[in-house]
Amino acid sequence: MNTGIDVRLLGPLEIVGPNGTTRIEGAAQRRLVVALALRAPQPVPAGALVEAVWGDEPPEAPEQALEDQIARLGAELPVRRDAGGYALELERECIDSRRFEALVEAARTGRSEPARAAEQLSTALALWRGAALADAPGDAFAQGEIARLQELRLEAIEERIAADLARGQTEQLVGQLQTLVAEHPLRKRLRGQLILALYRSGRQADALDVMRQGRRRLLDELGLEPGPELRRLEAMILAHDPELEAETPAGVLDAPLPALANATIGREGELAEIGALLARPEVRLVTLVGAGGVGKTRLALEASRAVGGRFPGGVAYADLGGSEGVLVTAAAAALGVVADTPPELGERVARATHGASALLVLDGVERFLGDAGQIAEVLAAVPHLTVLATSRAALRLTAEHAYWVQPLAGSNAAALFTARVAAARPDWVPDDAVVEAICARLDGLPLAIELAADRARMLPLPALLERLEQRLDLLSGGPRDLPERQRSLRATLEWSWEVLEPAQRTLLAQLSVFEGGASLDACDAVCETGEPAEALLATIMDVTSLVVMEVGEDAQPRLAMLETVREYAAAHVDDLSAVEARHSAYFLAYAERAAEAAAQGDRRAWLARLARERGNLRVAFERLLRAGEAEDALRIAIAFARTLPWDAHVAEVRGWLAQALEAFDPDPSPRRAAGLYWDGQLAIAQARFADAEAPLEHALTVGQDLGDVALVARVLAALGRRAVLIDSPLASGVCEAAVAIARGLGDPGLLADTMLALAGAHERAGRWERAADTADEALTLYRVANDPYGVASALGEQGFYAMVHGRLDRSEHLLSEALELRRRLGDDRRLVEPLIGNAWLDLARGSGEVARLGFLDCLALARHVDDQFNVAEALAGLSTQAALDGSFVDAVRLAGASAAIHRRIGAPPWKSVTVIQERALEGARSSLGEDAFAALLAEGGRASPTDAIARRGRFARATGQSAGLVG
Repeated sequence: MNTGIDVRLLGPLEIVGPNGTTRIEGAAQRRLVVALALRAPQPVPAGALVEAVWGDEPPEAPEQALEDQIARLGAELPVRRDAGGYALELERECIDSRRFEALVEAARTGRSEPARAAEQLSTALALWRGAALADAPGDAFAQGEIARLQELRLEAIEERIAADLARGQTEQLVGQLQTLVAEHPLRKRLRGQLILALYRSGRQADALDVMRQGRRRLLDELGLEPGPELRRLEAMILAHDPELEAETPAGVLDAPLPALANATIGREGELAEIGALLARPEVRLVTLVGAGGVGKTRLALEASRAVGGRFPGGVAYADLGGSEGVLVTAAAAALGVVADTPPELGERVARATHGASALLVLDGVERFLGDAGQIAEVLAAVPHLTVLATSRAALRLTAEHAYWVQPLAGSNAAALFTARVAAARPDWVPDDAVVEAICARLDGLPLAIELAADRARMLPLPALLERLEQRLDLLSGGPRDLPERQRSLRATLEWSWEVLEPAQRTLLAQLSVFEGGASLDACDAVCETGEPAEALLATIMDVTSLVVMEVGEDAQPRLAMLETVREYAAAHVDDLSAVEARHSAYFLAYAERAAEAAAQGDRRAWLARLARERGNLRVAFERLLRAGEAEDALRIAIAFARTLPWDAHVAEVRGWLAQALEAFDPDPSPRRAAGLYWDGQLAIAQARFADAEAPLEHALTVGQDLGDVALVARVLAALGRRAVLIDSPLASGVCEAAVAIARGLGDPGLLADTMLALAGAHERAGRWERAADTADEALTLYRVANDPYGVASALGEQGFYAMVHGRLDRSEHLLSEALELRRRLGDDRRLVEPLIGNAWLDLARGSGEVARLGFLDCLALARHVDDQFNVAEALAGLSTQAALDGSFVDAVRLAGASAAIHRRIGAPPWKSVTVIQERALEGARSSLGEDAFAALLAEGGRASPTDAIARRGRFARATGQSAGLVG
């Protein structure tokens, strides 16, 4: 079975696999995963899954709808079909709720070793990121399991506290127990543990008061007296029974870990990794490194508590945050001993632990980076000591294992925010989208999220999100029991800023003009400090984590800065206009260099680079517009459009073009013509064919006025392509005119573009042999021009034409080559074209079920990239397959949905698709009658693609029924 996947049910549903964390979209999908995971690896009957997913409102064809939901999960989870049901092929340990149960059971079995039991229970409880089965809170199928897991969690908390009490921990448990008793006032064991902890802390009166409160609560709400255990405990307290005293283990450091006031959320992966580091005998110094507010202290405390059982000499905590002097004296003072040198501190630690392994937690070492070598001296003096440090910069010691603490990922950040707000407002109902936006704006920084959650007690979420534009001023006034440096985001950043030298501050301030990071080349070009940027950055990273250096996909170093840091640094920039001017000039040149390099065949690499620099390009574009430099702004927009894949950025770049063209000189010029041409091309990519006409016609006029023959040919090719897609009667004439001009220019790539457009015109007219021949000529020209994108397009069209003519083996060869090339190029948007051809090919070969699944994949991909034309084409394929299978009602509805989209975007289906689909629908028309056929067609036209798919009946394999459709 697959063990590389982790299904997380103890909080918002997550799937963690080799490629990272996936958040399952759609309530039905999430309920399905939960239902399968609860029984994994055992099968769940199909009927039970239908009930779990849809409750009392199942779809018309529930088994088929369930099969579709299962198919959608295929990319994320291994699900097998079993007799009468489905099973998730994962071992029990791949599901966090099962791991939680196993750890709790192991701790119960090993109660005789309190330290080990406490470690296991802490690890188990760290798995919880929120409410159990949070994606099925009100679903009937999950209620029993939710109640069971919640009860087991409370029992685990009680067991963990019992283990801590058995190890002599008392005062640090009081706060946690008070919170728990307030939440569960009738839970007798928790109340008894609080009473015992208070008594052992010297607070006998408080202990008896808690006892009296419990008695009143039991009488008022249940009419019961306390049980014999609590009555016996009360008597022992009144008698000062010596049995109540904790057994203090000999040889333990006397500086216990402070208790955390609330649960740690979303850090189970980090805790496991830190725990694994501390478990290695050769690892004696682990430093948790990260920016202020990233959660280093909490991680250190949780990790130390979880591994405490491995250190019989004890775990001691030293908070250095407010300390002065040198490191060794500050650490000694925090530990409650006197030592002026590392050997003296080592001697005190050795004496306290009597040679037993011990863990020393040094929190906030960044204040003493110059003294960090003293840690190495203490480690040398005490061979059985391990140090876990937190710092905003690495210590750079030989023994150090630096663990970089990252901000919380999206779903974990949202879970933290939700939990903290819900603690103060139990009736609060979160808006997931707004919560995610808030956490993204806060960079996933736990401190910022905690402070924002505190503000959410008073502010509606949309208002909070809007006010986070000035997050540094808003996020202040945190809990009074936190250190001053942790009570506001600004205070956290100010501490790091103050340790920098003037040149370092200047560089950091100038770096704030970058958005989304920057390469070292960009830093050198934009920032002027009198020193090389790389060397100065290295000195900054020696003392703080305000900036980090990452390695990009191209293996080149890249500077990264959190948005919260960027906002703070931006307020300290001197001569901002000069820095912004250098930034804009650099990225204008960068964009045009990318466009030229892409045109020479290095397109994929530059697409990746432009994707990384999109934020900087956008900022540069906006600054140029504000400065009245419309031509330079237009140059950036054109350059980005030239190298742009047809993907989600199209709408944004069209917006850039529109803004720049409006601000630019209206007189005819090559620059204006280029902007208009690319605006039209991108409108075609969006299937906004009406929007494409005006800019292309305008560009054609400008090209003719300027006498630019190449531009005229290029614009005519685009107009021809648009005419083909909307099935204009002018398509053939426009395309032939473009071909005629291009033939005289000696540009094989341009001629290939015009030829491929002409092939489409032939297809529209039903001249399929000529279409195939023309596409073949275009393919040859694209190969000569070394244009892999054009080659992929021509291969896809040839493959489809071959399928229409019944040359199925040739079609398979061409489509496979096109698909492989698209994948190699990373051209996700155009990937749907060979995929949809393959689905039609499967249908032509009689593999109806394979074709159906292929069309479903195409539909999902086309919707993902907002390719409405191919959404409609995929629906047409599903309609044809349904008709061949005899599912006539579904076939006609799907045909109606497809036709409605084609009408909406103003682009009819391809002629060959129409012929195949109409042949398949003849049986439906005859069987249903004209009136019913028309009614179902209209009904499908009113439905969304999702509704049309969900309502179709069960499809069987359409073997043999495709004969005669092609050829």
